Amino acid sequence: MLLIAMLLLAVVATAWATRPLWRAAVDAGLRRRTANVLAYRQRVAELEADRGAGLLDTDTAGLLRAELDTRLLRDAEVADAGSPVTGGPRRARWASLVLVLLILAVGFCGYFVEGSWRAQQRIAQGAQTAQATPDSVAAMVETLAAKLRDNPNDVDGWALLGRSYFVMGRYADAAEAYASGSRVVNDREPDLLVNQGESLALADERNLQGRPMDLFRAALAIDPDHGKALWYAGLAAEQAGADADARRYWTALSNQTLPGELRPLLEARLQRVGGAITTPAPGPAAAAETETATATAAPVLRLDVSIAAELAARAPDDAVLFVFARAAGGPPMPLAVHRGLAGDLPRRIVLDDSMSMQPGLSLSGFDHWEVVARISRAGGVQAASGDLQGRLTVARQDLGDAALALQIDQVIP
Repeated sequence: MLLIAMLLLAVVATAWATRPLWRAAVDAGLRRRTANVLAYRQRVAELEADRGAGLLDTDTAGLLRAELDTRLLRDAEVADAGSPVTGGPRRARWASLVLVLLILAVGFCGYFVEGSWRAQQRIAQGAQTAQATPDSVAAMVETLAAKLRDNPNDVDGWALLGRSYFVMGRYADAAEAYASGSRVVNDREPDLLVNQGESLALADERNLQGRPMDLFRAALAIDPDHGKALWYAGLAAEQAGADADARRYWTALSNQTLPGELRPLLEARLQRVGGAITTPAPGPAAAAETETATATAAPVLRLDVSIAAELAARAPDDAVLFVFARAAGGPPMPLAVHRGLAGDLPRRIVLDDSMSMQPGLSLSGFDHWEVVARISRAGGVQAASGDLQGRLTVARQDLGDAALALQIDQVIP
């Protein structure tokens, strides 16, 4: 139906655009016939006047009138047959027809080459950048998962599905998607291995031991300079109390060219395990970057966390307390995380760049944060019905030596 409507619209548009040509043909023929009729009427009037004046007798006037009638009919037949006088208008009609066909051909070629394919491509690109609702995002992710069940050898598809699940906070599903893609390439792609290990750790309350650490080591066996693998391997070693191993991994990472926001974070981690960051000799651009980083101090969020009196009885002392900060209006992944017990409240908690678990994603990269304190009844990192929670929005200019008050005063429905 759309194609038929477009065809009719194109015909009307081209007919309108070429109306001077086909109107010229019609007008020329009409003017020819009008002139003949006017001349005929004028000559008949003259004959009648001559007959009335006695200049012509009735028989002679009748013969002349018959001759005029015959000449008028002959002129009409010649015009219809295409005399030299009407040849111009006929050529104009042919030119009009050719122009119509040419416009239609160009228009349809433009539609199928530019209009159809290009428009679909641009619409697809616009859909990726437009704001989507959670339901629409979930539907698109499930559609991708269904396609991968029919085409399980699509490595890029599994990687995209893993990233989608990770952003949605479905870390266990993300780990499985990365594992599916890794199996296709016989576990020889370090990015997939590291992402799988990261997802498994987040799904298990940031426990980097066991399978996650094995995956980081496997990635480093393939690519010893893999930055993300070195970072997480160091975190896993530190978590296990193996400071020497953590120092070795992070020292190797410090020898690489790092983003400006990662170097202070890595330096803080190295200091924890008794190491020192290796700083390459800076060039002019690196020196300017260092001066800029020095001028802007790394943010430190000092928080006095408490629980409202009416909710205190609903928080057992052994319930898990999570305090984390994420970018306000930015990615959903936490930038800094503290894990403790509800029985420790009230207490002061400090969040800084050293508490980030993902390279390049720290408090320093943003100027506004949403800080959440949550008491988890089940002990999981994901919010659940019945958990107790408090929120606070903080801007960089709000920071200072004084602590900010953050009270847990809500019950998650």
